[in-house]
Amino acid sequence: MLLNSTVIVPRLSLVLVAVAASALGCLGAGSSQDEVDVEHNESATCAGSPEWQEGQWYDEGAIVNYQGVAYIAEHGNPGYIPTVSTYFWEPYAECSGDPAPDPGGALPAKVVAGYYPNWTPSPIRIRDINSNYNVIYLFAATPVGGPPGTTGAVVWTPPGDGRGAATNLNADIQYARTAQGRKIILSVGGAGNGMSFPDRQKSQTFVDSVVDIYNNLGGFDGLDWNTFEADQVPDTAEMIWISLELKRRFPGFIITAPPAPWNQRDKKFCEDMVNAGAMDYAAPQYYDGPDLDQQSYIVENVNDWVTRLGPTHVVVGFGIWDETHYMSIDEAIPTWNEVEANHPTLRGAFDWQIHIDESQGWPFADRIGPLVKE
Repeated sequence: MLLNSTVIVPRLSLVLVAVAASALGCLGAGSSQDEVDVEHNESATCAGSPEWQEGQWYDEGAIVNYQGVAYIAEHGNPGYIPTVSTYFWEPYAECSGDPAPDPGGALPAKVVAGYYPNWTPSPIRIRDINSNYNVIYLFAATPVGGPPGTTGAVVWTPPGDGRGAATNLNADIQYARTAQGRKIILSVGGAGNGMSFPDRQKSQTFVDSVVDIYNNLGGFDGLDWNTFEADQVPDTAEMIWISLELKRRFPGFIITAPPAPWNQRDKKFCEDMVNAGAMDYAAPQYYDGPDLDQQSYIVENVNDWVTRLGPTHVVVGFGIWDETHYMSIDEAIPTWNEVEANHPTLRGAFDWQIHIDESQGWPFADRIGPLVKE
């Protein structure tokens, strides 16, 4: 997948709010003494939880306080930061009084995603994309100097303006994020645009350029690593650092990747990223290659990805198109139904690409989308 430059608009100010509430203060006038005692005990447990310590090992089930909020270890870990490593930690509902969030933090419970390439001269405006899409990938930022990148910086060019998509881009992105509740993710690389990160300086330059694009667009919700195509070996340690740094700067920031389903290198990369709390989900691409559009292959291959990452970290990538190595909608529906029956908590599905889906009358959005969300 592919393209390049930047855009406009003011900087989003990000506010991280830590909430500490007294359990007794939340009781209504009709609360019984038993309820008071239970809540008092929970409050005491929360108040007695130790402060999180970097580098200390925490077993599954450990409860800590971090920046005024209690967190519970979902998995044992060597002291990962609770607000960054959301695979390993989640807010402790019994302390906060609020329900625990879905896995992946800012992600929808079920993902219905689509790629929005910027090479189309007259694309649909983002706010007008079929409402069943709750995640939209801006495709794609590319490395300065071409692959594998000369400085580490990336640039992104807005789409064509035939229907006002470029003129209204920033306003439409923010409308989609706020009024429509969608997630907008910047995809990086694609179509042979691999990137290397041999040192921290190049990684830092990459982060700075992503922050610049974020500020110019008025904000977005995540980054999609599409940079290990074209036989580019991923610099996993640096890409983990980059991802965690972006999550640190922008709480709730989503990190994804669309790996080649068969590629062992891609599997290892995604597994390492998820285990480090640096990736929310991987979305293998089942299109544009021999046998990738076959239901039997997809079902078996998804089983492998789920075994490696867990079902909530796997999104299934479809290509609904009347071309070789792509599926028809009537082939995609039973394929989704089978993988979802095997793994009911799969995170969701995506389609390549939104412009094709629109031209066909929205078969993916209108027929796969509701199946994913139900």
